[in-house]
Amino acid sequence: MKKVGDVASDVGRTLTTISTAPIAALGATAIKASISFESAFTSVRKTVDATDAEFARLSSDIKQMSTQVAPSADDIAEVVAIAGQLGIETDYLTAFARTMIDLGNSTDIVAADAASTLAKFANITGMDQSQFGNLGAALVDLGNNYATTESSIMTMSMRLAAAGHQVGLSEAQILGFATALSSVGIEAEMGGSAFSKALVKMEVAAATGGDTLDDFAKVSGMTAAQFKSLWDSDPAAAFQAFIVGLSKMDDEGMSAIATLEDIGIAEVRLRDTLLRAVNA
Repeated sequence: MKKVGDVASDVGRTLTTISTAPIAALGATAIKASISFESAFTSVRKTVDATDAEFARLSSDIKQMSTQVAPSADDIAEVVAIAGQLGIETDYLTAFARTMIDLGNSTDIVAADAASTLAKFANITGMDQSQFGNLGAALVDLGNNYATTESSIMTMSMRLAAAGHQVGLSEAQILGFATALSSVGIEAEMGGSAFSKALVKMEVAAATGGDTLDDFAKVSGMTAAQFKSLWDSDPAAAFQAFIVGLSKMDDEGMSAIATLEDIGIAEVRLRDTLLRAVNA
């Protein structure tokens, strides 16, 4: 009986070492992780206007997503909280968060920063919130295929968003122009504001007519009526026609700088931005 008892004691000690203690530690870790997530999810509850059932679904979706991507459930909850604060609708929160997490994993943009920037961009342009996946895909495609980064494109896009939306550019066209400008080394702080001024100047010329409209049209190789018609239907194409016209002026023995002066584009930053676009 003593031998049996000694063996039983040894078995008990072994089970405690290799089984019971690790299980207890695992339980403590799980409890700690659960408390951490609930704390992170509190931020979601503060910023998202949802019912209890919708919060339960969001919580489940976030936990499920954490098993599919590298970031933790806490990090995903932070992205969702930012999205809610910036007006992303409850129905699109999970898809939005997944797009931002994917951008964080595949680009030079941190997921939380991507969430803040892209949500603001969508608010400025009035973008359909079901299109965030398309926006993210376009951003990655541009970053992969042009001499710039996704973060530079988005920073420039934010600078162009208000004026671009005002004159009728789509989100895709704003991203395209932002890519072109950042690809030739134009900084967002300088080039974004200058480019926006050029767009607004063309919008005013098309709306009011006069000599300025005639000048824009002449450079673009059109009549004033043709340029106005193109601007009203496709402002991106009209702007590109103007840039192409400027690029041909030196070959035709005319000065692009003098032409810009005649149009009233004398500000150094604005002129430099347009000339860089011309030279590229």
